[in-house]
Amino acid sequence: MGRLERKLKYLTVQAKWDKCQIPVFLASARERQVPLLKTLLSSYCVNECKYCAMRRGRRIIREKWSIDELVDVAMKLWKKGRIVGVFLSSSVEEDPELVVQREVQVAEELRRKGFTGYIHLRLMPGTPRNLIKQAARVADRIGVNIEAPRMDVFSEVCPDKGDYWRDIVLRLKWCAEEALRAGAEGCCKGGASTQLIVGIGETDLDHLIAMNQLIRNFKLKRIYFSSFTPIPNTPLEGWSRCPRSREYKLYQASFLMRDYKFTLEDLKTILNESEMLPDGNLKLAYAKANPNKYPVNLANAKLEEILKVPGIGPKSARKILKQRREGKEKWSFKDLVELIGVKRAKLAVGHLDLTG
Repeated sequence: MGRLERKLKYLTVQAKWDKCQIPVFLASARERQVPLLKTLLSSYCVNECKYCAMRRGRRIIREKWSIDELVDVAMKLWKKGRIVGVFLSSSVEEDPELVVQREVQVAEELRRKGFTGYIHLRLMPGTPRNLIKQAARVADRIGVNIEAPRMDVFSEVCPDKGDYWRDIVLRLKWCAEEALRAGAEGCCKGGASTQLIVGIGETDLDHLIAMNQLIRNFKLKRIYFSSFTPIPNTPLEGWSRCPRSREYKLYQASFLMRDYKFTLEDLKTILNESEMLPDGNLKLAYAKANPNKYPVNLANAKLEEILKVPGIGPKSARKILKQRREGKEKWSFKDLVELIGVKRAKLAVGHLDLTG
């Protein structure tokens, strides 16, 4: 195996906790998949995060890219049409500021060489604001992983990664602010994002509380979740694997908050006594838990009420409001089918008052 092949193998496969699994990764983007080069700059790390395959004390093969090597690989893949973008993160090999400087240098060099594809930079804990600002001017999306929804959980599993509020949450807030400023200038249109690990001692309510803060106050464009998987020769190797179904439910909840105007209090009504979300469709679960909110009359309902009807999404809800402004006062099942299709119309009709 050549040097380049070794780096592609060990810097993309080892990055479990940044969702870097294969050299060309199909990322979900607005109901479609896009191929990205998702890689770490380095797998050398000074930290001892208890869940991580690359923690300092674990014996593994480690590699790192030079800036020129990574830029060359990305440009070749992009010119061949193999990728449309780059997702770049890193282990903390040295001073986090120096790591982020190298990430930004990669992005700047790609742009200098004519790369017009998507660039997502996952920055390090403790990144100075001036570097965050610089990253926002050259990347399409930036962020810092907060890893856990509560400080005590973070401190337990990431004992030497920095102060939760100062080095993690504050830096993510800065990312959100600088992305917003850059967005006004046509840069960083993907905004800010973060990632949380699921199944390391927290409840779904913990995630919902954090989610509410991140979406409402930080205006994050995307929250990623990564189900915990025990790694051999780590302190958490004996812990249970987190079901992927739990990760999926948290994604559902984040989209309901971000796109469907569900509040934290709305979602609290469907939690069980263990503060966990139910299986299945969360909008349906909400409808069953809140029968007093239904049926919804499309002739006079507010947008947030229409969005809570199972089967109706943001686009179709706004089409209904547009039809109402144009004079429509009554909807039939046939009208619903034309708007959202037969399957969704059947789901919605039981929660609607179609009498006008």
